[in-house]
Amino acid sequence: MKEFKYKSLIALLALCFSTAVVAAEDPAKDAEPNKKTKEEKPKRVQTVADIFEQPGVLTPRGSFVIDSSLSYTQNSSNTISVVGYSVLPSLIVGLIQASDIDRTTITFGLSGRYGITNRLEVEVRIPWVYRSDSISERSAGIGQEEDKLIDLDGNGLGDIEAGFKYQFNMNTSPYWIGSLRFKSTTGDSPYEGSPDDLPTGSGFPSIEPGLTMIMPVDPAVIYMNTSYIWNIEDDVDLAGTKASIDLGDTISFGAGMGFAVNPKFSFSLGLSHKTIFKSKVSGVENFNAKVLQLDSLSVGANYAVSRDTTINVGASAGLTADAPDFQLTVRIPYTLK
Repeated sequence: MKEFKYKSLIALLALCFSTAVVAAEDPAKDAEPNKKTKEEKPKRVQTVADIFEQPGVLTPRGSFVIDSSLSYTQNSSNTISVVGYSVLPSLIVGLIQASDIDRTTITFGLSGRYGITNRLEVEVRIPWVYRSDSISERSAGIGQEEDKLIDLDGNGLGDIEAGFKYQFNMNTSPYWIGSLRFKSTTGDSPYEGSPDDLPTGSGFPSIEPGLTMIMPVDPAVIYMNTSYIWNIEDDVDLAGTKASIDLGDTISFGAGMGFAVNPKFSFSLGLSHKTIFKSKVSGVENFNAKVLQLDSLSVGANYAVSRDTTINVGASAGLTADAPDFQLTVRIPYTLK
């Protein structure tokens, strides 16, 4: 029962750091000794290590998990831009334009995970993305009576991802898990297609190595994680001119805990931080480029419908100006034996 409780907790923490976990394999299935060996050596005492490999916190060996998810993200920003010059500190000659941007993103994801061993799992994720932007603009000082409203949207296949996770230690706590993820460019690129259609992908491939620490402290589980996203530089067409764009890489840190109320229900709290470095065009940084700092607070709840199915609900709120204002995610992992 305690093992099942930890598995439920770790599945909940997956909402915070994207390490997906399922219920533990039933050791009784593998605990039957080999009959031939037992007959030939009746006096031999078998140990647990002889009978089965201890399951870890990843997908058990031979199990396949289908993980469906639905994510809703809302973000808004207010900006004021000045096209002109300053005559005095209190006098600006030119056009002052204020804009209010509301962005909504809905992502449906379908993932498949397979346990190659109890230490190693592979994963593929296919997202479908819908984006909608509403931009309200007003120019000050020119007698404009109404706001100019621009609505843009886009939908389609997102960037398909593939990766694997490996658990370094099995018998001692804390548990250490390494990961490596590759993101493709199957989604619509921001540098291609119609300007009225919002992109569903980043337009650039990326590689993300990561490391996660999980430490059970009954009745809680504490976790910490870090990762680095390397966006691979590529050539794009900018207004008819070939340019090499290097998106800023990202460093991520996260920490939190999950608490088991009972074997079926648990909740979690977490903090995450991301630093996104400046992008470069043909090796040169834009004059107004800046390093972005994204911090968010997340809460989650997990209910184990059965040993094979759980329902995870997580919400996060941005703590800095660049972070998304709100994100809600619902996930339903289902394990096929």
